[in-house]
Amino acid sequence: MKKSIKILLSFLCLCPLLLLTACSASTYYVINVSSSDDYIGTFSNNRNNNPRQLEGTSITLTAIEKSPSNPFICWIKDNKTVISTNSKLQMKYSGQTAGNYTAVFEETPSGMMYTALDNLRINNSNYYGTNFALYYSNTISGNDMYVELERGSIGSDGTFNSSHTSVLYLGSVGTINSFQYKFKIEFTASDGNMQFFETTAVLSNSTFNNTNTASVTITDSSSSDITLNFEKLSKSMYTV
Repeated sequence: MKKSIKILLSFLCLCPLLLLTACSASTYYVINVSSSDDYIGTFSNNRNNNPRQLEGTSITLTAIEKSPSNPFICWIKDNKTVISTNSKLQMKYSGQTAGNYTAVFEETPSGMMYTALDNLRINNSNYYGTNFALYYSNTISGNDMYVELERGSIGSDGTFNSSHTSVLYLGSVGTINSFQYKFKIEFTASDGNMQFFETTAVLSNSTFNNTNTASVTITDSSSSDITLNFEKLSKSMYTV
């Protein structure tokens, strides 16, 4: 009987320890790194041999230029967001930092695969000063799931100038149909009413015609033109 009581007490003492161990189970995350073009730039990182690391582990990514004519521009996460314009990026593994990071180097207009909205212009004064949200979806993917690209306010001159933080990835060389995007813009008036406009446009390297810029125009029912001006990424876009 006494032996059974000792075993029971020992078990009860171990329970909190077992629960604590279970609650503090190790969590691992993956950070993958690449270059926008290995011929003009590369990278180094102190976790190169094992991208999967324990939460809280530090990692340093360093972009390395191969030629002054192809300077480093920025780090992009998941082909969507500019994370930093510093060549050295330091962070810790977590749910927020896990993902794919690309060191982007400046190329010729025909080679650059990333573009950002440079500015938005509307020729209807009824929209001046209103808030907006701009969304896009890839119509080739077979669904109309929209992703937010920009959000802000239209200025008193009908213009919104972007910070170039959100980017569109044009993909590798392929058919023009691979890069067909549908854009939707949502305006919110001062009285809280919303109005939507959308269009389908093709964005690819051929759309830019070997230049840095291209435009997409959305026309609403009142013939108000909303022009989206895109620019391929370059060092000057992020130079103060």
